Amino acid sequence: MKLLDLRALGQFVEELVMGDTVRITRSAGPPVLNPATGELEEPPPLVVYEGVGAVLDGSAAPGIIAPVAGQPYEDDPKNPYKLLTPVDAPVAARDDTIHVLRAAYDPALIGRTWRCTQPGQASTIIAVRVTWLDENNPPGAP
Repeated sequence: MKLLDLRALGQFVEELVMGDTVRITRSAGPPVLNPATGELEEPPPLVVYEGVGAVLDGSAAPGIIAPVAGQPYEDDPKNPYKLLTPVDAPVAARDDTIHVLRAAYDPALIGRTWRCTQPGQASTIIAVRVTWLDENNPPGAP
């Protein structure tokens, strides 16, 4: 059987679009008691991935989803950000945190974080991994 192979397209997108360095972190578990202070403290997060990626805003081509009823509707406008990573990068999980460590072109990305709203997409035919994001700290937020 000969399947459609999109690895070359993925490499092309990686080279032309994924100019940022991103880090995906995940909670390492519940808070732990610090016996010295008597306070509960969050353990350091686990680094799931650190490497090339791209954070795209809502101006990137919106998709159409066909729900069970068969009626198409636009993507959720409250979550306009997407993370692109190579297919061989680990799949982000819901509630993982995305940090941009180095921005190829837009320095406004550095210092902002996003939360994964659902696991990274997986598909039989895939060129790059897409993960939907919600910004944790948008500019101007209280």
